[in-house]
Amino acid sequence: MLRFPQPDRLIVGLGAVLVFLLLSRPGTAQNRRTVPDSARQAQSSSGADRPAAGSGEAAGVEFTASDSLVIVTPADSADHSTLHGQAQMSYQGATLKAGTIEMNLETSVLEAFGAPSDTAQARPTFERGSQQGSGRGGGQSFTGETLSYSLRTKRGRVVTARTQQQNGYVQGDAVKAFEDSTLFVQEGRYTTCDCPPGETPSYSLRSNEMKVDGEWVYTGPIQMYLFEIPTPLWLPFGFLPNVSGRRSGPLAPDYGQDREKGLFLRNWGWYFAMNAYTDLQLRGSVWSKGSVEVNPIFRYSKRYNYSGRVDLTYRRTQIGEEEDPDFTNRHRGQLKWQHSQDLSPTASIRGDINLATSTDFARRNSNNYNDAVKQEISSNLRYSKSWPGSGKDLNVSANQRQQLQSGEVSMTLPSLNFSQRSFKPFEMDQAVGDDRWFEKVTTSYDLSVDNNYSFSPRDVEQLREQGDSLAADRVSDIAWYEALVDREKYRTATGDDEQFDFRATHQIPVSASFRVNRYNLNLSPNFRYDSDWRISTIRQVVNRDTTQEDTTRTTEERRVQGFYARRAFSTGLSASTELFGTFPLRAGPFQGLRHRVSPSLSFSYSPNFNAPFWGRTRPLRFANGDPVRNEQGEPVRYDILDGSRVRGSNEQRTLSFRLDNELETKQVSVDSTGDTDEEKIKLLDFDLDTSYNFTADAFKLSDIGLRARTSIRDFSVRSSMTFSPYQLRRSGDTGDGFQRVDRYMFTESPLTPVRLTRFSLNLSSSFQGEGGGSGVGTRPGFQSDGRGPAGRADQQRSEQGQSAGQTGPGARPEPGYLDTNIPWTLSFDFNYSFRKPRKQVEGQTATLNTQVSFDVTPRWSLEGRTGYDFVQEELATTSINLNRDIGRCRCWVMSFSWVPFGSRQSYSFSLQVKSGQLSQLLRLQIPSSGQDGPLGGFGNRLRNTAGSLTGGGQGSSGPLP
Repeated sequence: MLRFPQPDRLIVGLGAVLVFLLLSRPGTAQNRRTVPDSARQAQSSSGADRPAAGSGEAAGVEFTASDSLVIVTPADSADHSTLHGQAQMSYQGATLKAGTIEMNLETSVLEAFGAPSDTAQARPTFERGSQQGSGRGGGQSFTGETLSYSLRTKRGRVVTARTQQQNGYVQGDAVKAFEDSTLFVQEGRYTTCDCPPGETPSYSLRSNEMKVDGEWVYTGPIQMYLFEIPTPLWLPFGFLPNVSGRRSGPLAPDYGQDREKGLFLRNWGWYFAMNAYTDLQLRGSVWSKGSVEVNPIFRYSKRYNYSGRVDLTYRRTQIGEEEDPDFTNRHRGQLKWQHSQDLSPTASIRGDINLATSTDFARRNSNNYNDAVKQEISSNLRYSKSWPGSGKDLNVSANQRQQLQSGEVSMTLPSLNFSQRSFKPFEMDQAVGDDRWFEKVTTSYDLSVDNNYSFSPRDVEQLREQGDSLAADRVSDIAWYEALVDREKYRTATGDDEQFDFRATHQIPVSASFRVNRYNLNLSPNFRYDSDWRISTIRQVVNRDTTQEDTTRTTEERRVQGFYARRAFSTGLSASTELFGTFPLRAGPFQGLRHRVSPSLSFSYSPNFNAPFWGRTRPLRFANGDPVRNEQGEPVRYDILDGSRVRGSNEQRTLSFRLDNELETKQVSVDSTGDTDEEKIKLLDFDLDTSYNFTADAFKLSDIGLRARTSIRDFSVRSSMTFSPYQLRRSGDTGDGFQRVDRYMFTESPLTPVRLTRFSLNLSSSFQGEGGGSGVGTRPGFQSDGRGPAGRADQQRSEQGQSAGQTGPGARPEPGYLDTNIPWTLSFDFNYSFRKPRKQVEGQTATLNTQVSFDVTPRWSLEGRTGYDFVQEELATTSINLNRDIGRCRCWVMSFSWVPFGSRQSYSFSLQVKSGQLSQLLRLQIPSSGQDGPLGGFGNRLRNTAGSLTGGGQGSSGPLP
């Protein structure tokens, strides 16, 4: 016997000794331990069957041990060696780690055993990479009590084995592993729970025999267990997925009951993984009272080229019986298409199509909160091309916008935009010295071509009130897309003859910038030329009816086809400067106050384009050619593009003024070494603007606008105000009303030269708490580990927890921070606004919206979303979600969702496997019961109670106190 004195590491050099012994002692091996069946092979005792010196098999053996290597060479049995203490042996991509490893030098069979249970060493582990030429992935890792492996056959056997296969785990009393990575498992258990060895998973699928081969796990009779309790869920055989990524298969349905449409089986179907670039989902839903829905979803994607998604929904909604007077049978549909494709580095196509056959399709049929409150849907398809070298850009697009409340639809089909970015046409290529004045001239060009379609249906209720029920029924049956291709239907639905409005607009701005350094002054003259092209204009004639006692007038309007170009130009001059002031104020760590003032003054001029010289307007005449005059006896003129009446001159000579202000200070801190650190802090931004029109008949001075922005610790505050400089006078016989008069307020009350006419305030903030004993940061967007504000507790805190005596940076919360270990997020947004054009306040709104989420415990999490309208005194749509991880290994999740009141009142409960391929199969769900459910009445009472606490109760309204 040879014994080495405890080396720290025995490396590859000792492998030569093993190779020499393998080649030098022919004969039949007799193992001191029984070799497992999977490792036993018919082997010849001749040297020809053993690896030759220098071969890949012999040259790849590496082993280490922290304690010792023992080699035994008995005369009557096979030679064998033993590694003690954190032993490791590697051979051709296979690695074996254990407390003790024994190797039969005759048969090349390894056996590994764990250390005694009272030590800290882990159980034996075996890892093997992919096998070349096998056609399989082959990467495997095992743990067990005893591991056996043959270096020659590359087969092994594990007792009390555990191995991970993709997202699942296979456990068994014994596992045989073959060279092609096929596994045979005795008394096997399959689960997605990542439990440590020796701990029973919360659920498992058990079978006496299992085979893991490639993408599937095949079993004999299989039964589901909850912990060690068998359930009635039993199958004569089973095959479970063993591959990650996309694959074809069934889609699990949702089930429940709807109070109007009955019992339902929703979103069941089949998923087709067509190829590496496309897939298809075919989903369907049925209701017990006759409603059905079909929803195919097709996706396609090719990296660095294109990607997209087509989502088509068709639904037949049937409510009631055919004999019922309120029987409903509606056929509705929706098409969503998203497409993105890069044709070249400078050209691309982007599309987002959202079309619905009815205005309320999404709100009635979607379970998404945003769809429930959405007021409009829009679609766009755009082709973009750019020429970076010359600064040119081209965009061709089609846009559609649909108002869900009114049913109005507007489309631009197509829209073309071409632009030439700013350039200096007189700039010298090789200029010497400063630019001359004409070299500073800058110009650009923009072309916009639009073909607009507008569908604004007539009011159906108004038509019925007028007694025209037939027209009302016809209007309600015409959809916007039908009127798009049928002029007669468009005329019936809207009362207008022209479906499309074509226009092309050219814009050429010219400007220059000059700086007067002596006065810190910037001067910028500018000139702008616009040309608007149309293909039709309007002609109007007034008809007089003198047959009645009072003469009535009706205006007849017709369109005249023909090219028309409307030209306009304007010019102006602007000047701006900056002034700085510093005040030696000091308050604690804040030193100094810096005030930056940026005044700007601009003058603009454009001529009177209403004059007959420019051809924009025409005189309004009677049918006999006499001109129509107003009450002052002046001829009436109208605009030939929109038909509106024009009065007086539209000449513009406007002087505009703007004043920007910025207040800053410095926060000075001194560290322990005496170094000073200064940080600039912006205290307040505010600006005001107004203008004076010299050509206006009255009210030459415009309203004064004031806007302010600041951040107070964690709160963002924005406010805007509008002031009027004009007085109010009582009007009417009773004197209750007021009207604005062209007289400045400072003439009567110098201390109040303006009055507030409009006010808005927005206050928002976001807070976040991080767990783990390091305090909770309340700064918006605060992150400590790179994750977002909604990080989970199990991501931020280890399962074993942290010691109570944690010290070091971050262990003690800073001033102004909440000392708690509960991760949480809170955000809110408060908006308040009103208008006061006269003496009374109008349009007052005050709403508060908030979202909150926090982990009550490491396993419980709560999320909520709600809002309150202080003017209407009612709660907005509210949702509450409660989640809990179940099981010591956290492989189940329980969730409860509740919308307590409103039109979407509902609740649902679900219990399912948290992750893995079986999450959609092993799921229990109790869906919504609607307003008639057991929680419906409680939600309504909750809303009424909230309203009564504010003083109004449900449905009351009134101004804020």
